[in-house]
Amino acid sequence: MRSNFKTLLFGVTGAIAIATLPAIAQANPINARITTAFGALEGKMLGLLSGTAAFGQGPGFASQFDATAGGTRDYGFYAGTGRMGFRTQDYNYFGLVGSAAQINGGAGSLGYVGAEAQVHFENLSIDGLIGVQMIDDMGSVMGGATASYYASENARFYAGYRYLRDSHIYAMGMEFKPGTETANGMTMFADLRSEKLENASIMAGVRFSFADAQTLVEESRGTFVNNSYILDALLPD
Repeated sequence: MRSNFKTLLFGVTGAIAIATLPAIAQANPINARITTAFGALEGKMLGLLSGTAAFGQGPGFASQFDATAGGTRDYGFYAGTGRMGFRTQDYNYFGLVGSAAQINGGAGSLGYVGAEAQVHFENLSIDGLIGVQMIDDMGSVMGGATASYYASENARFYAGYRYLRDSHIYAMGMEFKPGTETANGMTMFADLRSEKLENASIMAGVRFSFADAQTLVEESRGTFVNNSYILDALLPD
């Protein structure tokens, strides 16, 4: 199983890296972000650290790579995700995504490939993903959707649904970016994922963006793609 996981992880990452070489060669800006968060999963402390590198910004070709690691007091996990796609003039997005996660606990490992999209309607954004699972439950359909409401250019509230490993998972949370210049690159967030009351994860943390000065709306719609299913994958199936 571990050999299959490594093969898929390197295959997905390599394929997307090769496909994005033309964009990188054109010296598109590299926008980086670091996320650190702490919370609880089934009553156990949960910690997470993630790094993101996005190539390209605004209309045109874009690609993004995410690496995540963390764990509870009982087990650890790590994951990698690669995506490539296109943004239109109004920053709507469509692309392909591949991800693989090794979870050294009861939740098992997870991988998926699929297509994702993001559309915007003034203060409302909708993200969607549809794909097939790899590693465990090979070939099973998975996906989800998230609706985000921007109460201001630096405050986002969201709710969503995921169908993963034949489980129905619900998500909700918020993000807030302070408006001061000294905290310009910092975003605070809180997130809840729940399958059942006894199977839930809650997390709060901060993101540090090294992109040019942007509001939360600009960062979420024009620079980074925020879809991540690692918290959902941690819930026991």
